[in-house]
Amino acid sequence: MSGPQWQENEIDREQAEIIRPVLKRYRQYWPLSPRQVYYQVVKEGGVGLWMDEFAGFARTIRAGLIEGRFPLTSLMEDRDELREGGAWEDTEEFVHSEVESFLWGYRRDLMQGQDRHIEVWVRKPELLDLVGDVAVEYCVTAVCCRRLPTVRFMHELRTRLGERHERSEPAVILFFGDYSPERPGFLSRVQETLRTDGNLWEMEFRHEALTAEDVVKYELPESVLTRSRKSHGGAEPTSVPVELEALPPDVLADRVRSAIEAHVDTELVNNQRAIQSREALRLGKLRTNIMRRVRSVLRELMPRDVS
Repeated sequence: MSGPQWQENEIDREQAEIIRPVLKRYRQYWPLSPRQVYYQVVKEGGVGLWMDEFAGFARTIRAGLIEGRFPLTSLMEDRDELREGGAWEDTEEFVHSEVESFLWGYRRDLMQGQDRHIEVWVRKPELLDLVGDVAVEYCVTAVCCRRLPTVRFMHELRTRLGERHERSEPAVILFFGDYSPERPGFLSRVQETLRTDGNLWEMEFRHEALTAEDVVKYELPESVLTRSRKSHGGAEPTSVPVELEALPPDVLADRVRSAIEAHVDTELVNNQRAIQSREALRLGKLRTNIMRRVRSVLRELMPRDVS
């Protein structure tokens, strides 16, 4: 017996045609969350800014993924937790796996020599990958902080700060969250919790986005979570909540990059990158020489092809 089939309708097909250009435009930022795509389509007049329309839009996205109209890697759904068994068929498979990964993945700490610890915090877990992809270019940690810090959160933060915290050296937290004129105090409550419960005082918080200026400059639509057909009609753009997902992905990436570079010595970072490039060349030559000898030994001891 075949399973249930998704019944495509004309609205699905029309919205799919609107969604495709958005996915193509922001290909380098995949996977995008449904809300990121939705807000871009809203700005282009493709759908209305209502919760029931977003629900239908989300169904169209799901249908598109099921039917193959959109690549599975292009859109983000709720993450399923996975813990693989992690085993090898035998010792030969294990040895060959270890050999092939030998001396791969070296990255130099580009933040060496900086006079402060820097992290990028984002309130939306759906945007952590995008923000993290930019932060990792500088070896800066990206963190999702969607609620007041837990004890574990504060312990892990103190561990990351390490000796800098003991020496009372400053740490800068670059925060990216929603624009909420009615409830603007989340970041201050986070800071107060870190001070009173975590004894973490030497920290400078910078609210990088969203700001009222962002809402106006990029003509960002109101949050679909608070929009209703009976409220906020004709309201001033800066008087209503706006989600961070409404900011175009490329703009958000540039904002994260600019925020980091405003708080680091970029000359030091570039010097470290130059050193890393030279080190990578030396490691490549070392790996080639060692692998040649290792493969020769393995051919004698293990019959599996290692060429």
